[in-house]
Amino acid sequence: MEKSALISVFTRFRDRLRGSTVRITGNPTEADDILQDAFCKLWTTHPDIESETEALKLSHTVVRNSAISSLRQRRQFTPLPEEYIPDLFESPDTPHNENEEICSALIKLSAEVLSQRQYEIFILHDVQNVGYAEVAQKLNLTQENVRAILSRSRKILREIYISRTK
Repeated sequence: MEKSALISVFTRFRDRLRGSTVRITGNPTEADDILQDAFCKLWTTHPDIESETEALKLSHTVVRNSAISSLRQRRQFTPLPEEYIPDLFESPDTPHNENEEICSALIKLSAEVLSQRQYEIFILHDVQNVGYAEVAQKLNLTQENVRAILSRSRKILREIYISRTK
């Protein structure tokens, strides 16, 4: 079976796969990330799928296992200590204490609202200034996947910020 058939199966059943992933994780954004990861795993590790039925079964298995793995990682997850305050928002006209408060609040908020993977990528890239390639390598993801997850993370944080400042 060609990879185009795998794409066809995965896209046709994406909503059903996403629904089961949301039921497992309880988080629609995390479900999207898991689906993207699962498709990348399928694409790279199972090129010899012979039938559409096999592709569907394998898709369900990989997505379910990824969702369960995500839950396990979330339980083991410990966010950065609150004392860790990077110099993110340095500007000459903002007092240093205000910068520390903003950074601390942002890190604390991100630990509360983002999934573990989103939090890890956010901290590595936006806080510790690690490049996309290195983040992707550390977390065994593609650079495109890192960019997509980081974009969703920023969107979540931006929406919360906007809702709290209105």
